[in-house]
Amino acid sequence: MKFRVFVYGTLKRGFPLHRYLAGARFLGEARLQGFEMYDLGWYPGIVPGEGVVYGEVYEVGPGTLALLDEVEAEGKEYERRWLPVEMEDGRRLEAFVYVYRKGVRGKRKVPSGRWEKRPSR
Repeated sequence: MKFRVFVYGTLKRGFPLHRYLAGARFLGEARLQGFEMYDLGWYPGIVPGEGVVYGEVYEVGPGTLALLDEVEAEGKEYERRWLPVEMEDGRRLEAFVYVYRKGVRGKRKVPSGRWEKRPSR
């Protein structure tokens, strides 16, 4: 069984946690409407809002999905949701997205919806 996952921060290509997607099939770049991105330090979080978030979609197996749940502290810091995303070529599909569960008060909004910050970790 395969699952689609939309990633928008440190799991993207060229970022520190991308190694957890080793072996995953890259399906393309995509965007998620109706969410806003916030800077949580060395990683971002998204919450429902008026914006657009840009990221990448991957196809992963159950083992990788379980690993991503662990990395994202699913159920504690993030909630994995099944949401519609729009691929770069205009196709619409659904994918799992990790949505931040905590408050963003006092956190810096990333108005572009694109995570560019690469920490030296």
